[in-house]
Amino acid sequence: MRNEVARLPRLLTSLANQVGGLPFTLCMFFDNCDDGSEQLVASWAERVPFTIVSDCCGSGGAPNAGAARRRAMTLCIDRVRADVLLTTDADSEPAGNWIAANLKALQLADIVAGRIIRADHRTPDVHDRICAYFDGLHAMRRTLDPVPWESAETHHWTSGASLAVTGEVYRDLGGFEAKESGEDAAFIDGAARAGYRVRRDAQVIVRTSSRRKGRARNGFADSLSAFDDGVLAPDMVHPADEAWRFRTQAVARMAFEARDMRPLPQLLGLPPAEVDEVAAACVNAEAFVARIVGAPPGGMRMLGLAHAEALLAGADQLAMAGAA
Repeated sequence: MRNEVARLPRLLTSLANQVGGLPFTLCMFFDNCDDGSEQLVASWAERVPFTIVSDCCGSGGAPNAGAARRRAMTLCIDRVRADVLLTTDADSEPAGNWIAANLKALQLADIVAGRIIRADHRTPDVHDRICAYFDGLHAMRRTLDPVPWESAETHHWTSGASLAVTGEVYRDLGGFEAKESGEDAAFIDGAARAGYRVRRDAQVIVRTSSRRKGRARNGFADSLSAFDDGVLAPDMVHPADEAWRFRTQAVARMAFEARDMRPLPQLLGLPPAEVDEVAAACVNAEAFVARIVGAPPGGMRMLGLAHAEALLAGADQLAMAGAA
């Protein structure tokens, strides 16, 4: 984290009030903080029902969300010897059952991505519509390509504001990349390609800020600001093209499990030898699906948000899948 002294009390309070979870240690990495964040956390250490372990960097330089998150996770592994790792952000507020809900979900999957809810008492904006659209797409994904580890109540988020993973899986994936932003999405993409089960569980909830000035360049706050200013045009991928991708993932999953790749070369537009080569390199169907299925043959069509919303809401999803 960097310079979050104003928001840290909410995070610490929410963690202090967790119910139903096991005892835990909070690992915090202070990335060039000069606003009293370290001193604030130290003052709370005596009055919270968990241990706090921290480290810091004071060498200067631009904020790097991936590097800071990686350093915090390293603290958990090297100094705490943690078997389960949960990560959130300093400007976030996990729900009261966040730890317990993550532990329950990890019994069914290797990685759990929580649902991110923005702060209450605000005016709805374009980003709310975009989130609703992506939630609809992900629900369609699990209708067309169901997997046993997914939550019945799911969502689209892949955010470091709420991720849970076992220490073994985290180490196997090599941890978070030291990226200015997007380290969370890169981690989950790598997990799917490695064959790990990612569960997006809407019962795992974290509330986060809607601020427009963030710490990480090209992070969530910058995206919100760009939508406000009209810099980012909210064009969405055509839902029929996403439906094609989800149906194709289901076909690829069944083909891998049956060890019968014959339906795939024509469907994917790939040589049979390439399909066989990818299959041979994959440990399971999830890895195969993540690696072999890309965009439909004509590419992904983009269209305006309002048009995309209307198509997703007004058309039968299964019929749409066959129309691409």
